[in-house]
Amino acid sequence: MTRAKRRQILVDHYLDFYSVAVAMLKDEDDAKDVVQEAIVRTLVKVHVKDVFRYCMKSVRNLSVDVLRRKNRMHCLDGMVLVADMDMEEMRRVVNEKKDQLSEVGRALLELHYEEGYTLAEVAAMMQMSLSTMKRILADAKNELKQMLEEEL
Repeated sequence: MTRAKRRQILVDHYLDFYSVAVAMLKDEDDAKDVVQEAIVRTLVKVHVKDVFRYCMKSVRNLSVDVLRRKNRMHCLDGMVLVADMDMEEMRRVVNEKKDQLSEVGRALLELHYEEGYTLAEVAAMMQMSLSTMKRILADAKNELKQMLEEEL
């Protein structure tokens, strides 16, 4: 693909890249910087088969880097959370919301994410099939994530 074609694809999808960056960063200036950097990276990269996908991935990765630098992104219990609070406050909120989950869901989350047991080990401990355990774990994780999004 010629450099002109790649440049045209990037121009055509600029608003797509920008909207993703703004949604992630909640800051227009940071979003513009991220998109500009992603476009430059994409243009400099010689062998890119899917220009749109490569640039979009760059936008997401650069946005995550900005959030980390600004201490607005935390990884906790296997989930990525974006918030304007310190880790201690974040842990308190997560524990409070985790207490609202079903007993089984909470136990599965704690055994797998906090205690570090594998999924197979957790299923054996809880005396349930692996597929059932995975479904309950996914439901508990989604429910916790939804509660946290409402809180944060």
